[in-house]
Amino acid sequence: MDSGGSGPAIKTGRTWMIHAVRQLRPCSEITIRYFWLALCAILAFVAVFNYSKAHEIQGDLAKRRLLEVSLQDLIVQSTALHHLGNPHTYETQLGLETRGYRSPQELLNQLASRLAVIETINTHSGLADSAANLREHLIAMDQQLEKFGKPDPQRIEFWLIELGIFNSTLKRNTQEADEKVNQLQRNNLILTLVVLIHSVGFVSLTLWRQSTLRKRFAVELLHLSNQACSDPLTGLLNRRGWQDMSSAYLRRMQRENQLQGSVAIIDIDYFKQYNDTYGHEAGDIRLREFAETLRTNFRPGDLIARVGGEEFAVLLPNCTADDTQRIVDRIRLNGCCKVGFSAGICDISHTDSIDRTMAQADHALYQAKNKGRNRSCLGQVSG
Repeated sequence: MDSGGSGPAIKTGRTWMIHAVRQLRPCSEITIRYFWLALCAILAFVAVFNYSKAHEIQGDLAKRRLLEVSLQDLIVQSTALHHLGNPHTYETQLGLETRGYRSPQELLNQLASRLAVIETINTHSGLADSAANLREHLIAMDQQLEKFGKPDPQRIEFWLIELGIFNSTLKRNTQEADEKVNQLQRNNLILTLVVLIHSVGFVSLTLWRQSTLRKRFAVELLHLSNQACSDPLTGLLNRRGWQDMSSAYLRRMQRENQLQGSVAIIDIDYFKQYNDTYGHEAGDIRLREFAETLRTNFRPGDLIARVGGEEFAVLLPNCTADDTQRIVDRIRLNGCCKVGFSAGICDISHTDSIDRTMAQADHALYQAKNKGRNRSCLGQVSG
């Protein structure tokens, strides 16, 4: 036969399990904090990387625009070199003056100045050779001008050809640079999206996992709490559950000062002899049947508990001891109960503890037993 209350080892185990479940956390606050710090660091790194690359791109674009403008100026100025090839000096002088140059030397000096700007701005290795060739042609034309009074027409053609090569190379490099810029922008966008997607995914997964674990822990905690407060044999409240819920009702009575109620202590008559005669298994069956009888005949809001081996307690809210006695006697006499029982009944006092009320009901139970059993007696409320 079940003993009515869980043993000390079982109580200790259940208490430890409840405490352990309460201490579990799906994801600790410090883990969340470290994750957000890491996420912010990654986003900051991406932002700094994007900013530095954008700054670098802007610098390259500015240099390239300046290089293109300088090259176009050099090309326009170089068209004046055709005047140096005229056979007549006055035609050469007239052509230069219409372009704003006082002498061939001034034209070459302007070309040298513009070429120097291009060489300073240029950062592409592919254009460096072309710029060096232009410088070489310019030096040769300057020497020929000083020695012969005008540069060699073939040297002028070489200059113009090399200038065209330089212009074509610059355009090709510009297209490649634009493609690199576009590729860098795509890479930055992809990197940002990857970080964002992973961050959102991790946060969503973490929140989902926390929610799932919290729900599972809540169910487990409720299950453990119910096990800790329930009698495993009958499914009724055990002594611990009775103490918690009856004390809560008494506190409510004291707070509102309007509620009333009563307690009945019920003990099956001669159960020990029945258990010794028919065995523990038969005794357990009889206890379950009696618990079901109480559950069926009392109201749904009444507290019913198994507080001992064959002893049960019932708290009836808003019900006087006289009303409770009539209910108990009806259960005892209407033939629905297969065993006889004795009961002690007492009103709940606003000033007494639930233990004091149960002691008075228990005293009334002993009176019922002393009077021959299979009856109920009312206890007296103190004070």
